[in-house]
This record gives sequence, structure tokens and C-alpha cells, in this order.
Amino acid sequence: MTGLGSLRRLEQWMIYIRWLGVALGLIELAIEPAGGTSDALSWALVGLLALGNGAIALILRRTLDEAGYRTLSVAAFVFDFCIIAASVWNAAAQVPYMVWATLFLVPLEGALRFRMRGAMAGTALVAAFYIPQAARVAHLSDASFDIPSYIFVVGIAALFAAISGSMAESWYSQRQAFQGQSLKLAEVDRLKDRFLAVTSHEIRGPLTAVITGVTTVQRRMDRLSTEQRDRLLEMVNTQAHTLARLVDDLTLTSQLQSGQLHLAPEWTDLEPCLHQALEAAAAKREEHQLHVFVEPITAEVDASRIGQIVRNLVENAYKYTPIRSKVAVTARSVDNGIVIKIEDNGPGIPMEKRDQLFEAFSRIEETAAGREGVGLGLYVVSQLISAMNGRIDLASSSRGTTFSISVPCAVKAAGERHLGLVRSES
Repeated sequence: MTGLGSLRRLEQWMIYIRWLGVALGLIELAIEPAGGTSDALSWALVGLLALGNGAIALILRRTLDEAGYRTLSVAAFVFDFCIIAASVWNAAAQVPYMVWATLFLVPLEGALRFRMRGAMAGTALVAAFYIPQAARVAHLSDASFDIPSYIFVVGIAALFAAISGSMAESWYSQRQAFQGQSLKLAEVDRLKDRFLAVTSHEIRGPLTAVITGVTTVQRRMDRLSTEQRDRLLEMVNTQAHTLARLVDDLTLTSQLQSGQLHLAPEWTDLEPCLHQALEAAAAKREEHQLHVFVEPITAEVDASRIGQIVRNLVENAYKYTPIRSKVAVTARSVDNGIVIKIEDNGPGIPMEKRDQLFEAFSRIEETAAGREGVGLGLYVVSQLISAMNGRIDLASSSRGTTFSISVPCAVKAAGERHLGLVRSES
């Protein structure tokens, strides 16, 4: 069993069953008392069952964590076995086969509590207990130890254990699968709501700017100066590219979630690939000092996806760091692939918010206030790196943030190293 709710429900049902056992025991003793020592022991067992069940019920009400429930479950299982064993021992002189059948409840309860392991443990307890029990029955009936009966009872107990344990394992697997599906459906529903809320807002802004710019140029062409017209067209071009990137990220997100993403690795010169990605991210740059250090290597990677990773991370660094701050991009080869680092000296990422970084449509309000974006950049980065069997490491403090991307791939040298400072266009 797993989960606090399931453990608690099982224990509550076992408490109800024990109270039923107490009631049946009292009725049996009232209708047909055993007499003598056996009668006294029967009353004692019924009283012990009632007291123990009451204690278990009291402990259950005060147990709050899963570890406590598991400990209580083990203790309750041992208690039930002791009660059943004592009852069988006390009734050895009566109808043996009806009494021995009570022992089959032990592997059944073990299966309910601990699945196949509990069922096997219950069978082992039955096999161990039945040795002195069979010897006692043989002594009371002046007969020898009945080996066939021992094999029969233990075999039936093992059969009960196998059936109940298999059913419990199957039920547990189905329950886990249903829980997983439920969580996925809940996540899909959450992402759908988030998608509709965020994309409607983020698409409306650039689309309005494009429509306004085009309409202005069309209606006031004769009254616009060349400089004004160029500024409007540049604005339309920028916003159109913003929409195109948004559509690309949404399309890629859909492919990632449906498992339809296909990588196309090929031998790629890393330096021009990264410079192309930096040029694509230049629209987000605001007088940042961009430092680039790329080893002259050729790697067998999907160039477009590597470029998309770098572009998203660099755009993120531009957006969330002050103007004129430093952003550094480095790439080098390692034994089993390449490592790309994007560093900035911004305010850093709050520790309690880092787990949300790579979730779809997630943005950190403390650092993203007033910034555009749907929160897909880092999600896309993490999913692409995962698809490449790579790893992403994050180091962040008040002095800056560093994303380290490790991608396993074949690498070979391509020439001399290149180190430079890329000047800001402004």
C-alpha cells in the first residue's frame, strides 16, 4: 500500500473486522462455551482482541505521517497473527480442519498490507507455527506427527498467498497507473489553462503592433518621412519575428509533449552555429557586454536545436539582467562531447523559485516583472537537452547566474581558438 489515505483506510477496515471478530467470539462463547481452561483462554483471547483493537484505533487517530502508518501496519499484522495462532492453539482439540482454515487469513492479510512480500511472510509464519501445532494435535490424539496434513495446510496457505499476492500486486500496479494518468491529465489541464491565459496576452501585443504599423504605413504613406516609415517597418519586422519565435516554441512544446520530436545530428562547426544563435537573440540586447569564447571544434549535433538552446538562454540573460551588464558565452570540448556555458552578472535566481524554472509556462515573478514572454524558453531548453541525453546545471547567486549545458556527441578539432568581445549595436 502507498499513500496516507490508502494506509489509513486499510487500517480502519481492519479495525472494523476485528470488532466483528470480537462480536462473533462473544456470540460463540455465549451459545456454546468450551468449558474449563479452554473456556477461560477463549474469554481471555476475546478480551485481548478487543483491548488490542482499541489500542490500534487510538494510535491510528494520532498517527499523521506515512512512516507511522507503516510501523503501525507491521505491529497490527503481528498482533493479528498472534491472536489467530493463539485461537488455533486453544481449539486444537476441536474440529482441526475448520480451525486450521483460520490460518489462511494470515497470508491473505499480509497480501492486503504488503502485497506479495506480505503474503509470503504470512505463509512463512503459518509454516513455522504449524509445526508445534501439528505436534500438539498429534499428542492430544495419541498419534504421530501427520506429515501429509502439514504439507497440505502449508501448501494451501502458499496457494492463498500466491493468489492474493498476485491480485494485490496487480491492483497496486493498476492503481499506480491510474494515479499517473490522473496526474498527467491534471497537468495537461493546468498547462491548457496556462497556455490560453498566457499566449492570448503575449500574441495580442505583437499582433496589435504589427496591425497598427501596417495600417499606419498604408493610410499615411504620403505624410510619413522616410525615417518614420523605416522605424515603423522595423517595428513590424521585430514584432513579426517575436510572433514567429513564439509559434516555434509552441510547436516545439507540442512535439516534445507528444513525443514527436526528431533530432537530426550532423557534423557542425560550432562557432558559426553559436554566432548565428547570438545574432537571433540580438533584438533582446540592451547595451549588454557580450563576451564570446568558442573553441574551434566540429561536433556531431543538431545545429538548429543547439542554436535554439543558446538563443533562449542568451535572451533570458538579456531580459533579466541590468543594461550594460556582462553576458558571457563559452563553448569547449570535453572527453565525451561539448559544454556550453551562458553566464551573467545579474541579481540571480531566488533559491525557492529554482524548481519552477524548467516548467512549461512558468515565470519567476520576482525577476520577470514587466518582461514579455510565455515562460517556454527554459522549458524548451531542458526538454531539448533531455532529448539529446545531455545535462543542464544551474549555479546562481547575488553575483550572477550560470547555465552549463553538457551534450554528449562526437567532437573533432576545426582550427584555432577565437576569443573576442562583441560590441553592442547601440
